[in-house]
Amino acid sequence: MFRNRIRQAMTSPPEPAFVLVPLCWLPPVVPAQWLYVQALYQWAFEQAQQVIQPSILERDLLGVWN
Repeated sequence: MFRNRIRQAMTSPPEPAFVLVPLCWLPPVVPAQWLYVQALYQWAFEQAQQVIQPSILERDLLGVWN
């Protein structure tokens, strides 16, 4: 007969997205890896800053609202 698929899907618990792990369980990291990660984040930040700058048309250089 008729089966309620939504109710069956809701009975299973959701899978966790993040798991907290103590820092002592993580593998050791050498300073070169820290520098690489820092450079990667800096590059990504610079790329994001370039994307969010408004275009010349959006800047309203002449200050005209019409």
